[in-house]
Amino acid sequence: MNQQFYMLSEEGIKVLAKQITENIKKAINPSETSSDDAFMTIDETAKLIKLAKSSIYGLVHQKKIPFNKVGKKLYFSKSDILQWISAGKNATKSEIELKADEYLIKNQLFNR
Repeated sequence: MNQQFYMLSEEGIKVLAKQITENIKKAINPSETSSDDAFMTIDETAKLIKLAKSSIYGLVHQKKIPFNKVGKKLYFSKSDILQWISAGKNATKSEIELKADEYLIKNQLFNR
């Protein structure tokens, strides 16, 4: 019988342990580990993004937050909300410099 042995770094062991833990959680309670595509109520959304319900209603009224409306009920896609939050982050100095460089290169090529 030919046995194979693998050596893992400490980081590799941590990654493997995390994957095993996630798989066990999914097997035990699949509904708790639902994907980010789950729809949330306004209460769940308020809890997720730590805003008052009235603030969320204001964002909906201004159409600044992604939402779905069925009848009089509002629903929010978890993945859309997380993406909306990420899109609103401030750019770092290096990201701004990179965009500026790209802009200058693009305009130099077209202005010749």
